[in-house]
Amino acid sequence: MDPSSPNDVLRDPDSWAQSLPAHQGLYDPENERDACGVGFICHIKGKQSHKIISDARHLLCAMTHRGATGADSRDGDGAGVMTAIPHDFFQAEAGRLLLADLPPSGQYAVGNLFLHPTDTVEQEKFKSIFSKIASDLDLRVLGWRRVPTDGSILGPASRSREPAIFQPFVVLRRHYGEGNTCANGEFDEKYFERQLYVLRKHATHTM
Repeated sequence: MDPSSPNDVLRDPDSWAQSLPAHQGLYDPENERDACGVGFICHIKGKQSHKIISDARHLLCAMTHRGATGADSRDGDGAGVMTAIPHDFFQAEAGRLLLADLPPSGQYAVGNLFLHPTDTVEQEKFKSIFSKIASDLDLRVLGWRRVPTDGSILGPASRSREPAIFQPFVVLRRHYGEGNTCANGEFDEKYFERQLYVLRKHATHTM
């Protein structure tokens, strides 16, 4: 293209392969940020509400054009919603599934482990490994919740690799104790967060 052409766009010589336009008018390439498409929804007064999740679902569906898809349009690179821990819901689930009472919000953690969908021996193996690592860090896994999923929309490629998702409920042993109800022992928030970080890193590299 003729560089003097009025339709030619000046390129930023410092960008990779000169892929960005040069600084002009109100545009500044320094303000460019890579993102796959992110939306943020909250209640302005910090009030918890299921409507936030409902609105987030609508936002997520409106961003499907940002997701990469394979030969089968039902197979994409994945998308999801990140939320705060739903304490009331998990409290009910823990009582139903684990026969245990969770401590107050902020005094326990919940993780997500993606395991083999049908090999129960392998599932138990990795859950045992995770629980042992937690125990060595003065943490305790109260129990596990298998996350219910609906894979009916998945294409064959995704379905063949769909994992089973297990959620461990983790507490600080010195605070919760050994029973099924919190003993309200000493609780150090910073120590708990630090041990959880080590647990995540150790489990990631071990499992």
